[in-house]
Amino acid sequence: LHFQWWGAFTELDLLNRLFRQHPAMAWPVFALIGIVYTALGGPRQVLAFSSGLLMGGLPGALLSTILTGFGALLAIFCVRHIGIAWMHERYGDRVALIRQLLAQDTWLWICTVRLMPVGSNLVTNIAVGLAKLSTPAVFWGSLLGYLPQMLLFSFAGAGLALHDEQQLWISLLTLALSTLLVLYLYHHGFKQRLQEVREHTHATRAHAGQ
Repeated sequence: LHFQWWGAFTELDLLNRLFRQHPAMAWPVFALIGIVYTALGGPRQVLAFSSGLLMGGLPGALLSTILTGFGALLAIFCVRHIGIAWMHERYGDRVALIRQLLAQDTWLWICTVRLMPVGSNLVTNIAVGLAKLSTPAVFWGSLLGYLPQMLLFSFAGAGLALHDEQQLWISLLTLALSTLLVLYLYHHGFKQRLQEVREHTHATRAHAGQ
């Protein structure tokens, strides 16, 4: 871009100038938008990338992870207190399955779900809210599960901003490590737990039908 006597500049220059000159206004607004954005189901990767552009790899990853965690709490709070009775009536069996599946070691299973590269963050928040799982366990499990992917996109954003190839390689390494971790957790606990809950549910229904 070029604007009269200011000379050439980019959108990133404008953002950096805004955050440097008006931090007391810019950062609270950024945080509030990030929380609401992720609570409504916005891709958390976009928030991480933006934070990396503005703050650098590690600080951006930590900030975006915390904001996304509070966004999850906001979504869960709304589901629990606004009252969605028809969802309980329509998906009561699935909600019960989720409660049985995640009631024990909640933080670990939430961490595993958040680590998965597929799936909807909003749908998970709604399911957790309906199942009325432990809020602290969900929050801390979510933060741990979010962090690897947030590191990936934050370092990618920082690398783009700084033209730093090393930070881009760090983001790719983070992706590989998080993929291996989620595969390990899924095949060494979550998969078996899901099978146990399904078998118990089928046995209960068969017993009730006799």
